[in-house]
Amino acid sequence: IHSHSSFISNFTMFNETPEPDLGHPNSAIRLASAVHRFRVPLMTLTVSFDRSFKSVGTDRRTRAVILKADAARKDLHEALKAGTISGERVYNDASRYLPIIHQILLSCKVQPEIARLDERLVFEWKSGVEKNAEPFSSEALMYDMVMCCVCQALGKAATATESSVAGNFKVASNQYAEAAGILDFLARDHLPKWIAKGSNVKTENLPTEASTGATKALVELLLANGQQMAVATVLIKPGTPNYSLLAKLCVGIVERLENFSTIMDKEASEQKDRLDANFFLLLAFKKIIQKSLIKYFHARALWDSQDFGLAIAMLDEAKHKLNETPEIDKKSPLKPLLEDLTDFKAHMTLLLKEWEKDNSSVYYENVPSRVPEDIHLTTALQLTKCKPYSLKDVEPLPLTMPKKGMQRSDSDLARELQRTLNM
Repeated sequence: IHSHSSFISNFTMFNETPEPDLGHPNSAIRLASAVHRFRVPLMTLTVSFDRSFKSVGTDRRTRAVILKADAARKDLHEALKAGTISGERVYNDASRYLPIIHQILLSCKVQPEIARLDERLVFEWKSGVEKNAEPFSSEALMYDMVMCCVCQALGKAATATESSVAGNFKVASNQYAEAAGILDFLARDHLPKWIAKGSNVKTENLPTEASTGATKALVELLLANGQQMAVATVLIKPGTPNYSLLAKLCVGIVERLENFSTIMDKEASEQKDRLDANFFLLLAFKKIIQKSLIKYFHARALWDSQDFGLAIAMLDEAKHKLNETPEIDKKSPLKPLLEDLTDFKAHMTLLLKEWEKDNSSVYYENVPSRVPEDIHLTTALQLTKCKPYSLKDVEPLPLTMPKKGMQRSDSDLARELQRTLNM
């Protein structure tokens, strides 16, 4: 009996052509979630709060915080220059240092007549997003604080990228929204306040991620990344996804990517020239992929709602859109995506062939030569929003006037304070 039943099942297997798998392939998920991995900024100089605040920071509480500042900044420095960057470590170390530098800044602000340093504090940083970053230095405590927030944001974005590579798309989406929230706070609140103080900071010299225009643009990019993760979250679930929803989400992604480009052109053109050319290559590739996915998902939604002719025309457009991607050779930074791109094109070709076969033998619907304008999706659905971010309140620390008075002239010290507070 055993051999007989196995013969029958084998016989059936040889005679029936297996139905081709027409579900969306894994390559579509990987292309939908492809993002650029930014590096984190670098500290290029170390400072000593201990030496700088030796005379005025003698109060026990103040001294404890000053020593904590040096230790926390050193930890962040180590995290940023590690051989393998851990986004989580960078974010956590930046989060530990931030309230301390905030507290020191506030203490100097409320006691300007006492806040005189024994040694100049020079903060020097190098951008993580520029191709040939030049270090930028300033004596403003606010500069160090801004760059610390940037470390939080780019550390969180790096963690999101790590999550997406591991396939934890839902987690990654939330992490991108957190990173966007930090940069949104910088762009709307912190940077304009600092720059408006008439500070002598030349904004064009600041690292790109500390300039208001570029930061505003990066918020859009991180929100687009977050929405890409939301699309991937839907795609990995078993069963047929809501293709109509996916198409609208992709319209939202394209809208955010276009916003990024517009803001960079209008408000950060100087910074734009300092970004890596490979980044713009991936951005252009991403826009084409997302525009193709809009049509692909829309075609599947049309097919499922029995608009067979329109679905075929729309899928054909999606396939043509995919052919607009730039040539990928051995040296191209897009090379890791080539296999998925080839696979997704092959999937679309097969799906189109099967749909045309069904239509010409079962449905007999007219296939328009091009999709009518009013059928195309234009309304974006924005799902990913910035997670609200704010600085925690801190108390100022008592600064003490040394008994002997300071060794250096008052005018020297006044000038120095001006630079440190950057008012």
